[in-house]
Amino acid sequence: MKPRLTDLLVCPVDRTPLRLVVWESRQVTLSAQDAERARAMGVEPASLASEIVTGVLVNDVRRTFYPIHAGVPRMLTYPTGVSRRFALENRDRIARELAGYRLPDARPPRGEETVLRTFSTEWVNYDWDGLTYWNTDAKRMFASMRFMLDLQRSPINGKLVLEVGIGIGGIADYMARAEGAELVGVDLGYAVDAAQRNFGANRFLHIVQASAFAPPFRPETYDLVYSQGVIHHTSSTKTAFDQIAVLPKRGGRLYVWVYNPTSEDRTPVRRALMMMENLLRPLIWPLPESVQRIALTPIVPLYLFHQNVVVRGREEGYIPYGWREALHAARDRFTPRYAHRHSEEEVSGWFSAAGYRDLQLSSRRARPPYVPPGFLVATAVDGVRS
Repeated sequence: MKPRLTDLLVCPVDRTPLRLVVWESRQVTLSAQDAERARAMGVEPASLASEIVTGVLVNDVRRTFYPIHAGVPRMLTYPTGVSRRFALENRDRIARELAGYRLPDARPPRGEETVLRTFSTEWVNYDWDGLTYWNTDAKRMFASMRFMLDLQRSPINGKLVLEVGIGIGGIADYMARAEGAELVGVDLGYAVDAAQRNFGANRFLHIVQASAFAPPFRPETYDLVYSQGVIHHTSSTKTAFDQIAVLPKRGGRLYVWVYNPTSEDRTPVRRALMMMENLLRPLIWPLPESVQRIALTPIVPLYLFHQNVVVRGREEGYIPYGWREALHAARDRFTPRYAHRHSEEEVSGWFSAAGYRDLQLSSRRARPPYVPPGFLVATAVDGVRS
């Protein structure tokens, strides 16, 4: 965690400012170019020139603390295995320096502990190789996200951006590095640890473990907030939307991509997959990870055949699957507890009710050949906050 992140984080329970206590840190050499870029953004270069490995963020009003573990602030409002282990390993220091303080002890939102478990398994076991992203190459994925966020028309160079649901962080790193943004990426699961390992050296990328139901930020903070394929996996897409919709500045933008009710009707293969998902997902998501793997094993060859034979021969730009990629795709479909689907009309209504104008539906934009068809058959809406 970079000290600069302290300027942006607040307690996710009551949005109280937090006090930073550093226990372990290391200095980082900031290049002259990065220092100049920071000053142009109004950021003090020194706040990017160190990395906090271990420490706590303290709410002195509630007398609670949030761990900074392995370089990532853990901003969940309820105890987790990681936060309990942190408290145990640092119990003497906590007793000495934070007597009477405790971990946050709220009840988790409905189903969120299950979501944390399944998506941690999915993404922690899918490490970044710099070449592929899902079923396409990384370069094509970045270009596709640039199109979906309409960065040609609304560039983010020098802007403060939030990605809700960064996974292993490849897109977040690209946005901070190639598009010139300062980017905060949050994720519920332990994929944040992979993101930190892979991309923590990016001085303009900040990684936070947090929930979309309780984001640890002040309202009206960001120039752009975007979430691609994430909040429909919560127990309530609308509740998650309402929480992140207050985070863009007035005049800032919000982009949300969620599953559409009719997107799987476009081919016989996808209709068959949807039938399988409706049948199997309720049976597979409660299982332990090791049993899930066994249950998915007969399905993985179907993904291999479809990607490597059917799709690859019909559409350009798709990479062949190995077992790892096919298992990842199968996990994404069959292990989430929640996978809600929402129409464009429904989500557009949420935007309007939250005070957004100039709404844009991605499905009504002409698709460049490099953008996968699945991107535009979903519900993808963006708007400007009034």
